[in-house]
Amino acid sequence: MTSDPPRHAPFLHRAGWGAGLAAGAALLLLLWFARTVLLVAFAGILLAILLRTPAEWLSRRTRLSPTVAVVVVSVLLLLLLAGAFWARGSAIADQAAELRERLPIAAARIEEYVRGTSWGRTVLAFIPAPEDALKDASGAIQQATGVLSRALGAIVGVVLVLFIGLVLALSPRPYVEGAMRLVPPRRRARTREILQRLAATLQWWLLGRLISMSAIGLLTGIGLSLLEVPLAFVLAILAALLSFIPNVGPVLSALPAILLALVQGPRLALAVVGLYLGVQFVESYILEPVIDRKTIYLPPALTVLAQLTMALAAGLLGVALATPLLAVVVVLTRMLYVEDVLDDHRPAEAAR
Repeated sequence: MTSDPPRHAPFLHRAGWGAGLAAGAALLLLLWFARTVLLVAFAGILLAILLRTPAEWLSRRTRLSPTVAVVVVSVLLLLLLAGAFWARGSAIADQAAELRERLPIAAARIEEYVRGTSWGRTVLAFIPAPEDALKDASGAIQQATGVLSRALGAIVGVVLVLFIGLVLALSPRPYVEGAMRLVPPRRRARTREILQRLAATLQWWLLGRLISMSAIGLLTGIGLSLLEVPLAFVLAILAALLSFIPNVGPVLSALPAILLALVQGPRLALAVVGLYLGVQFVESYILEPVIDRKTIYLPPALTVLAQLTMALAAGLLGVALATPLLAVVVVLTRMLYVEDVLDDHRPAEAAR
């Protein structure tokens, strides 16, 4: 003889589902409001990997502990940056200041030329004048306050990234082991394997970015110097730094160079456009295929969608970190879903 289930069981079941959904919604809401903090933490993890990778290489070849090796690598990087700033810092500062002065002048000259044409006047008629953007003094004050607030936020963010990156690089074990304790014992070996794969992927991605940034800066600097474009040195540094952001960075770095070249004539501007396109061709079809063999292939369309999504969610910081975040998502999807759920263990290259 079987006993009937308690009448309150369906109510408890529905209440449990409701509580679970509410907790999930609260967690998603918390993650949304904390998205900037999470991105700063992720940037700190990237910095920790950047410091830890050469430190582990140094530790394997010497008797230094990994922690001491991280300190040595950090000091060497600081000395390298200080030496570079001492050798070329004044030149970079002077050219950067001159670039800030020249760009508005170049833009004004081009606007004057465009206003001299019929099609230019038609186009400019739909663009509001800068003085119309601020209706009164209060608008100007609010804008200045917003700029100051963003500047302070950027400084605080940089300090936090440096702190998190250094702390994680010096002693990553407590954080890894703490994360392992949140995973059921039967899944800890697989979780450790996933974390190792993620770390290796980000290591090679960072190495690939550094190689690409160096190559882009060198090729851009040589090309601009041969074309006799003003401020070629600082423009090359700008191209190298902004190339950290795929797709978006190269376009942003090319605009100042094209603007300065356009003042001297359309032929030089076309030559500069051709130079930047050629540099991107070298990166896309020579460097990236070699780098992808060691890291992970990210489809260009998927990368652009990730950048657009992160731009809407977190602005410039989201755009800058969209590609490594996408790499993390692709690795997790492949290992947790494709391999563990679908039981498909084919190499990623076979699925392309």
